[in-house]
Amino acid sequence: MLKILFQLTIYLSLIINISQAQPRIKVVDGIISLDDFAPSEKKYAHLTDCLDRNLNVHPNDTTSLFYRAVLFLQFNNFVVNPDISTNQATNKLLLAKRMADRADSLKMQCFELKILRAQICRELTNRYAPVGTWRFNDKQMADRKRKFDYYRGLANTYY
Repeated sequence: MLKILFQLTIYLSLIINISQAQPRIKVVDGIISLDDFAPSEKKYAHLTDCLDRNLNVHPNDTTSLFYRAVLFLQFNNFVVNPDISTNQATNKLLLAKRMADRADSLKMQCFELKILRAQICRELTNRYAPVGTWRFNDKQMADRKRKFDYYRGLANTYY
């Protein structure tokens, strides 16, 4: 009897875990994140592929745009990828911003979307912050300062 109860419990937990099509998202203190203790790109690779395929077929799907932007933000934020000398994380954050802006332009009514847009701009502000100035020449520093001011203003507007 105990063995059957144990197998039934495992079976039901598998069904519940498989049936979750969207990642759980939490908002704490104005910061949006996945409700996962240790999220990784490898763990969410299947979901990422599904969202990308869905966006290729239905480019105006606001839910897919939102969740893909959340994943881009989660895996390219400053804590996860602090190197500002490469543009890979910055480009992915810019792509996340375009996705979130597109979802907003398609009239997605979601409070989490507003927080997401503000947080993406805050992360872009961190990317263009005046640190590591020895890596850049004067023209690059002026361009970075201009982008820093722009995204800081957007983050303040969205928050």
